[in-house]
Amino acid sequence: MKRVILIILLFLLLLPALNVFGASNQKAEMLNEHGLVRESKAELINIIFSNTSITEKAQAYYLLGLIAYTEKKISTALKSWRELVTKYPETKEAKLVKDRIKGLAEIIGSIEKEPIKNVVAQLYLSHGDFWSKGTGYRLTIDTSLMPRVEAAVKWYDKVIQEFPNSSASRIAYQGKMRTLLGWKEHGNSYGIRQSFSNYMPQLLVTFNQFEKEHPNVSTLQAFRYQIAQAYWDNKNWNKSREWLNLIIKKAGDRDSFYKDSAMRRLKWFKKRKVSDEANEMR
Repeated sequence: MKRVILIILLFLLLLPALNVFGASNQKAEMLNEHGLVRESKAELINIIFSNTSITEKAQAYYLLGLIAYTEKKISTALKSWRELVTKYPETKEAKLVKDRIKGLAEIIGSIEKEPIKNVVAQLYLSHGDFWSKGTGYRLTIDTSLMPRVEAAVKWYDKVIQEFPNSSASRIAYQGKMRTLLGWKEHGNSYGIRQSFSNYMPQLLVTFNQFEKEHPNVSTLQAFRYQIAQAYWDNKNWNKSREWLNLIIKKAGDRDSFYKDSAMRRLKWFKKRKVSDEANEMR
């Protein structure tokens, strides 16, 4: 059977897993954010061996695991989280990672520099990226005859549903839309490249939800252009023009890459005099 090489990109999210960190943990977190990783780890270890509260210690174990995870030290991260679950099983942090430790143990490979703040969201995203198309580390797995788009969408949707209005959901929405936009690989097509009529409605619904939940995110214009381009590729000139004009409208007086690209694309319509009648015949 045909085997394909799939690439997994482990999105590392800037997502608060907890509402409140203690003062010492906040200090460690700030040290880490400013590149003082060794100092941050030292601060967290001091918390663990201090006479502070269980809540503070549980948070320290959790953050230590996160730091190790971003450093690609998966075994060290798992050790910290297992100690967390063993010593403080009733804490929020322990409950967050308890049922996912086995799955996390299977995640091995290249990790980006952006620190993650929610282990569960990371796990779901990695599942979605596996079925879609990402980069990171390679697995040789036979996915022939499997619905890759639907499998990817399932895991992105879990993030969107379980972690709304978060950095995790933002990344999941973007991964879902890239998946629905589709790609070609080894002679096969996926997403709207395979079936425009099936996946385009899903893409539009997803974009509307994305825009509603993350109205100020910088990638909105990029996805508007992708949608316009998808209509263009399908020779639906009216819809393509509609989305290109929307990009220009949203940009306002500000010059930008996508506004400029949209304006240049619209010039083609004027030069070629593409008629609405020709589009309606489709």
